[in-house]
Amino acid sequence: MKSLVINCIAIFLVSNLFKGIYVSSYATMFLIAIVLTLLNATIKPVLKFLSFPVNLLSFGLFSLVINALVLQMAFVIAGGSYISSFGSCLLASILISIVNSIFSTDKKK
Repeated sequence: MKSLVINCIAIFLVSNLFKGIYVSSYATMFLIAIVLTLLNATIKPVLKFLSFPVNLLSFGLFSLVINALVLQMAFVIAGGSYISSFGSCLLASILISIVNSIFSTDKKK
């Protein structure tokens, strides 16, 4: 549930910061957050496992491409929104990763 809220906040930020990303309504934004959360839990680990050799050779930078592909899949599955280019998708996935890492850290002392 926490990751769903964080993804929704991140998609809201991304859609307002980048002109190449369009989300038609708040309901669509919430649907994209649901789909993105489900894809991150199911498809993303499989893609990371299959691309391990390439990821190893690129020192982990191929993970950015995987994140962008998962984000693109979420936008395609949800409908009512679009990302204009893969570059916009890559930048958006970096920003979403940053927002996720900021909000999902547990502040235990």
